[in-house]
Amino acid sequence: MCLKILVVTAMYPRFGKESSGAFVMQQVEQLRTLGHDVETIDFPGHRSKLEYAKAAFVVAHQTRRKRYDVVHAHYGVTGLCTLMRNATPMVISLHGSDALVGWIEPLISRVVCALADATIVVSKAIAQRIPGTVIPCGVDLALFQPKPRTAARQRLGLLPACKYILFPFDPARRVKRFDIASGTIKELAARNVELLTVSKVHYTEMPWYYSAADAMILCSDSEGSPTSVKEALACNLPVVSTDVGDVREIVRGIAGTEIVEQSPVSLAAGLRRVLNRPPDFVFDGRTAMERYSQQKAVEAIVAVYRRVIEQRLLKHPSRRDAERTRTKPATDSKLP
Repeated sequence: MCLKILVVTAMYPRFGKESSGAFVMQQVEQLRTLGHDVETIDFPGHRSKLEYAKAAFVVAHQTRRKRYDVVHAHYGVTGLCTLMRNATPMVISLHGSDALVGWIEPLISRVVCALADATIVVSKAIAQRIPGTVIPCGVDLALFQPKPRTAARQRLGLLPACKYILFPFDPARRVKRFDIASGTIKELAARNVELLTVSKVHYTEMPWYYSAADAMILCSDSEGSPTSVKEALACNLPVVSTDVGDVREIVRGIAGTEIVEQSPVSLAAGLRRVLNRPPDFVFDGRTAMERYSQQKAVEAIVAVYRRVIEQRLLKHPSRRDAERTRTKPATDSKLP
């Protein structure tokens, strides 16, 4: 049965933040590909807390005006906007910082998740803090696939002989630790190695950057299930990362990746091993990413939707009759 879904998010590739929340948009697109009717309420939460209050009124109005099978909010704070959802089953997805960083956001997430019908978390580490069904964000394997390095570098205006280490994050986000990444390049002390910092780029352009680089570096203080790692591996780009989030699980069984300590010295050593691998070594990260395909992830999410819908109908049998009436095929009326 096709579901009618309302997705609420403060992160979406709009409002001047083309790289923000691309994983949410890709989930929405996959849901539609699977035949579901999806509407979104996306708002610029980075601009002002007032945007959250506005979104709450929009959700309240929308769920009274239309009938949805489920409301899905991304991030705990955004879940506050869905509390006035007119009895529609609610699912919350926690992505990392909303459960692992500081105490205010995790507290809000705990409260919201207690009021939700189901919680989805993207890693086991988050589930240890706030219980939920573990479903890592998927990767669009049709979009994120290797491109010829020469063509990628020509497209991006990069030097053909330079070694580029990709840092696909906003340097202003302290949690991503740009200071450690830049310190790692200094520690390498190699003239032909540069840090390629990429942010505010539309996600559809990212496969070119992954294909142009020689390795990706991740040294964040905190992560949930970093989509960038899966995207890089899907493009056959080796990853050198600290043991953060579920990266160790993501790279499990992939030869040529490195998990190291969070220091420029350790990261530089890992990069040297990656950059100095034998010429006949063929790196294959893409095959392992089949287990993180967007379709598999979204199918698991839909299973959660169906479970909470069924639980709600069991609690309120009268709604089951209404649901049957809503989904029953229309017939022509005949006058006596």
